Amino acid sequence: MRIFFGFLGIFVEFVASRYMENDRCTAILVGAKASVTGAPMTTHSNDCGNCDIRLIKVPQMKHSPGELRNITLIKQEYPRYVGSARGPSYTQSSLDRGYFNWTNSPTIGAIPQVNETFAYFEGVYGIMNEHQLSMGESTCGAKIWTKPISQGGHALFDITELGRIALERTKTAREAILLMGSLAETYGYYGASWDDDDAKEEAGEALTITDTKEAWMFHILPDDTGKSAVWVAQRVPDNHITAIANQFVIHHVDLDDTDNFLGSKNMFEIAKRNGFWDGTTVFDFTVAFALEHHDPEQYGYTRRVWRVFQLANPNITLSPFTDDYSTKYPFSIESGLLKPEDLMRIQRDHYEGTLFDLTQGPSAGPYGDPDRFRVGNNAAGGQFERSIGIYRATYTFVTVPHPTNNRQAFFWFGPYAPHATAYVPVYTQISDVPKGLSHGTLRKFDPSYNFWAGAVVGNYAGRFYKFTHPFVVKAQTAVESLAIAAQTNVQQEAEALYASKGYDAMINYLTNTTTYWSNTARDALQTLFTTLVTQCHDGYIMSDFENEEMTVKVMGYPKWWLESVGYYYASSADSTIKDDFQLSGSLIFFFIVVILISSALGFIIGRRSTPQRGYAHLQ
Repeated sequence: MRIFFGFLGIFVEFVASRYMENDRCTAILVGAKASVTGAPMTTHSNDCGNCDIRLIKVPQMKHSPGELRNITLIKQEYPRYVGSARGPSYTQSSLDRGYFNWTNSPTIGAIPQVNETFAYFEGVYGIMNEHQLSMGESTCGAKIWTKPISQGGHALFDITELGRIALERTKTAREAILLMGSLAETYGYYGASWDDDDAKEEAGEALTITDTKEAWMFHILPDDTGKSAVWVAQRVPDNHITAIANQFVIHHVDLDDTDNFLGSKNMFEIAKRNGFWDGTTVFDFTVAFALEHHDPEQYGYTRRVWRVFQLANPNITLSPFTDDYSTKYPFSIESGLLKPEDLMRIQRDHYEGTLFDLTQGPSAGPYGDPDRFRVGNNAAGGQFERSIGIYRATYTFVTVPHPTNNRQAFFWFGPYAPHATAYVPVYTQISDVPKGLSHGTLRKFDPSYNFWAGAVVGNYAGRFYKFTHPFVVKAQTAVESLAIAAQTNVQQEAEALYASKGYDAMINYLTNTTTYWSNTARDALQTLFTTLVTQCHDGYIMSDFENEEMTVKVMGYPKWWLESVGYYYASSADSTIKDDFQLSGSLIFFFIVVILISSALGFIIGRRSTPQRGYAHLQ
């Protein structure tokens, strides 16, 4: 019996680990004619619970002939890189001390360096360079995985290093795609995981890539030798919008149409020899290479794309239910003109007002909390809805390139979760990122950093969400509307300084302006937190502080929630509990034996059938 129950325990742990929720990202891609700016826009929500929270600007650098560019192993936790090759912000002296004696990041290989590299911004992934080349990211499952060269494999590159090199060396989306594809084919590509059960879940990657004219979707995964890569890219029509949510979205591929497609020529051969494609039917990149998910898992991926489409174009008729590979969805849809603030709003979405609204129902609790925390080892067999906005985001952003003037490019940056942050304009020409955005670690709470100022708001506001959320929206709107309204004057002043006093004067002005908005956003969040605690605490809503006697209102609980937790039957429940404790020891033992036997039989029978779970009741 001990052997049996030991095996059963191992099996349960294995199954639970297979259903552990992974960190996942959403990215949105907008064509030039669908953007109010006249240039393409992209977004990225870095949905990660333990990632490095810093926004860093890597400066321009010049290199000597024959110099090598070192490649490091992927690392997303703090500090994601330590060394001097990416400027002073990554050196050992810049680290928060008192936790660990970090040394320089080890290299796993090198490639020839170029004479001069461009300046660019990065979080965990690259964001935007000085020539307005921009990138969003979304990890995708793939049927082929491999290991990096330092871990027993042959591949040198992951997506973070590919993206950095593209931002260092290229000015256009096409140049970036061709460079990354060539490097991955030559030196090998590996995914974000390789030594656990999630290797295939994180084997593929997608980047949304824009310049001042074109918007492209890029997909990549390892090849079946572990020494090269398979990749494809499709251009988004200028008046369209698309999105990626951890599942490839490129289907039909026509490599002869170089205006709209780029890719590795090996994709067809590799798909055929691995049985992913029969060679006679129409080739579908996603069906061939994407990792298959099953109901309800698939809706954690496909439904976010549906929601982006619905919010961008409310007139579209598209079902929220689709197959594993979203073959029923178009690659992109036509959209009216979108503003950066529209994309901020989409990134804050929790399916409000839909069948999947996370602020409604028992899972939201009595006060409509949209957050669904990880369920740990109880994850097997179920799944919460997964929205675009999510509490465990490290940061989100919206890029705002200028169609003709690099000096006027910037991006809206929001540390922490989008629904609890205030977006800050960060100009590409600044000399340094403000300390509130460029410093901080998850190892220590410090509200002087914007991430933590947002985190404390998000965590507190979630408890009484339906009462606190209006305060959060009011504070966000106050900061962001002022910042949005100020942009015309900011750009005019920057250009005037550039013309009258030169480049350095413009840089100094834009750096100070970015710092001002960063501090303004942080201060607003700190003030918001004190407001929330003062006015919403202990189940009360406090107001009318200017009166002799303030107003105190009880939040109360909705009746449906009281019924669901047994409030109206508490006395009988207490009686039952008391009676249970009076059961004899032999009867308790009998019940335990019956439960264990039933569990064992259920395990055996369960191996032969898989019940429907999750969203079946919604179909």
